[in-house]
Amino acid sequence: MEAFAEQCGVSIRVLSDLEAGRRTNFSSRVLGRLEAGVGWPPGTMDQIVADPEFTPPGPEIGSDFLFRPPNYDRRPVPVDVAAVERAIAVLDGFTRKRSAGRARKRGSDAAHEDSAVDQIGAALVALSWPYVIRLVEDNCLPSNALHPGVRPLYETFLAISGELAPNDPSSRYAQWLAGDVTDVGETLRQRYTQRWTESRNVRRGRLAEHAEAED
Repeated sequence: MEAFAEQCGVSIRVLSDLEAGRRTNFSSRVLGRLEAGVGWPPGTMDQIVADPEFTPPGPEIGSDFLFRPPNYDRRPVPVDVAAVERAIAVLDGFTRKRSAGRARKRGSDAAHEDSAVDQIGAALVALSWPYVIRLVEDNCLPSNALHPGVRPLYETFLAISGELAPNDPSSRYAQWLAGDVTDVGETLRQRYTQRWTESRNVRRGRLAEHAEAED
């Protein structure tokens, strides 16, 4: 446990409290570090904290390379928005062609090809979700409405995620932010609200940095 706590950058007490279910008020930063250490997509820990019956996904491909990941700095890096938007456009076109072509393919070769494509697609979806989440967080009335100028991209990517990574927990958080789902338990709603509130603090920091850069 000590080695894993050190790897994730959290205290042993945090791991003990999480394992024993003694509390649920963990910060998004702590949960994010645990997700990165295990290799889970963002949002998985929210589900675990809120629902003891939730079964988390397997670690991401390569997360156990040489048994443990190196201790690189895991703080956020700038997102290349243009690259993510191009990736979303490519994924949208790909999923449309894939759906149309399924009817023409049969047998084990088609199944093997689908499996490989699913893995690649899920990885690209996980890469793109942080930008889409930030976009939705910055343009929503949480659990009520999403700005109409943002909704087309959000709905396009939601469909892509549903096709290629249906179990990615980021999808449910985004839908809650946009007001598209309301059937979330009280504990999960509190976690989502806390996560959105923390994102507002981060956004204020981004705006302050941008203002300083322009001065």
